[in-house]
Parts: sequence; structure tokens; C-alpha cells
Amino acid sequence: MLDDKQRQQNAKRKDSLLTTGFSFLILFPMMYLMLPTVIFLFLGMLPTLVALVVDSSSKSKLKYKWLCIGGLNFAGSLPYLFRLWFSGNNTWDGAVEMFLSGMAFFIIYLTAFIGYLLYRYIPPVVLSFLELSDQRRVVNLREAQVKLIAKWGEEVASGVAVNVSEPSKNKADSSNEAKKK
Repeated sequence: MLDDKQRQQNAKRKDSLLTTGFSFLILFPMMYLMLPTVIFLFLGMLPTLVALVVDSSSKSKLKYKWLCIGGLNFAGSLPYLFRLWFSGNNTWDGAVEMFLSGMAFFIIYLTAFIGYLLYRYIPPVVLSFLELSDQRRVVNLREAQVKLIAKWGEEVASGVAVNVSEPSKNKADSSNEAKKK
């Protein structure tokens, strides 16, 4: 039994080594053939690489920072990458020159920054909307509970702590009552 498990683990390791070796066997010649593209993408996607390294060192299980930054970073790089491919200047010098031109560098890194802003500020906004929605649902359920108790009697709510007060009133109603007093 133990030998079977060891054989299976050894087979998995061998398969993973073959897959990795085969990937590198294909990857390196392709990288050589597409060197200007690789250089341009390496320079352009540096914010994504930094986010990936920083995100993997965090203790959180959900690592979405590099995806938010990387998606917009790649979207900002893509028009310039097409320009590199179809301009006739698809060389190593052309890739570096295109990246270092003021506008390409600015646009690519600006889109990465926008990705970071989305990562940083959208989750709290969504959370606040969800909290408001949940609070409103609780209020509606309490009102329905009070109506059921009024219609069917206290026995319906046996074993459940219920606030038997009137359903929540509008702020205007409560302010009108305060003015009357």
C-alpha cells in the first residue's frame, strides 16, 4: 500500500518535470523569436510583477491585487504592442524606444495605477452598499414579523425574541410626533 502511494507520487513528480521541461523547451525558442515583444512586455508589466510579488507575500488567501493591476496594465500596453508589431520597427531597440517615449510610458503605468485604485477603493464601496441592503432587508423582515404577530397572535413567535413595537416609521413621522409634544 505504501509502495503504491510512493509510486503515484513519483509518477506525478516525473509528469510535472516532463511538463515543465517541455514548456521550457518551447518557451525559450519562442522567447528568442519574439524578443522585442518580451522586452516591451517586461518593461510595461513591471507594476504587475511588483504587485504579484507583494501580493504573494501577504497573509491573505485572496490575492487579487496583481489581477486588478495586471488586467489594466496589459490593456494599457496592448495598443503600443500592436504598434510595435505592425510599425515595421519590431526590433529590440524599437521596443525600448517605444516604451521610453513619453506617452507610452505614461499611459501604460497610468493604467496600472488605475487598476490599483480599483483594487483599493471598489471593495469598500461594494461592502457599504451590501451593508445598506442587508440593513434594509432586516427592517423589512421585522415589519413583516410584526404584521404576522398582529394577524396570527403571539404564538407564532414562540421561542423567538421579537420586538413587538410598531413597524418602523419614517423619520418625518417621528419628527412630527416630537413637534407635537
